[in-house]
Amino acid sequence: MKRWLGFPSVQIALCLAAYALVGYRFGVFALLMTLPLVATLMARSLFALLTNLRRKALEQVWLPVHGQHYVFKDITIHVLEDDDHCRWVNLLDVQKVLGVTASERALALSYPDRLRSMGEPAQAHIRGDALVAHLGKENKPTALRFRTWVQRNIVFPGQTVRKRLGLDTRWPTP
Repeated sequence: MKRWLGFPSVQIALCLAAYALVGYRFGVFALLMTLPLVATLMARSLFALLTNLRRKALEQVWLPVHGQHYVFKDITIHVLEDDDHCRWVNLLDVQKVLGVTASERALALSYPDRLRSMGEPAQAHIRGDALVAHLGKENKPTALRFRTWVQRNIVFPGQTVRKRLGLDTRWPTP
């Protein structure tokens, strides 16, 4: 019973039932006199109800993409995680951020086994550590900022996940 009283919708229903009972028992004058009291009692419950609705709406929107949605300077970066829990960054998104850098073929030669076609539809993805190494060779300010962002938001959290799962924190070679 005590658990049910914690729900905002139950609290609102009880306040309205008590208010209706006062109106039925004592008349319209009693309704007008108790209106400020009922409004005060219901305000907290209404705010709690609206907060719960907002939280549920946010869960519906963001939970399906939790851990996969990354944004750098208003550009969405698509990141996939493979079976070894390595994170792979979409190469087209990297090119949107930096403009034209090395071609896909040059990256495949420079970083063998760290460039793959993944996802639906299949697109080129580069593993996080290879992207950090590649961005370390760039000297544009945007590339350096992007490198720091990739390290903080993609590579280090990925290594933490691998460590927590008991996997080798060095990157495996596929």
